Amino acid sequence: MCERFKSERDFNNKFPSGFYICAYCEKIITDKKLCPYCGFRADGLLKTMGKGYKFIIEEISDEVQEIFKPIERNSGRT
Repeated sequence: MCERFKSERDFNNKFPSGFYICAYCEKIITDKKLCPYCGFRADGLLKTMGKGYKFIIEEISDEVQEIFKPIERNSGRT
């Protein structure tokens, strides 16, 4: 599933913490696409192995972006 946002501001309003969960080592990190602990990349060959988050920011591009799962998605709030 892919969620659409009109702007980057809308994305940041939905996920204000700036924390993400690495799809490989499952540590909490602050980078959307690169884990500083294990070096796994959300935009690499394996993407996030189905454990990430896909979205489109309409004002930037219609291209689907895939990042590590925002921590707010893990808490059940959004």
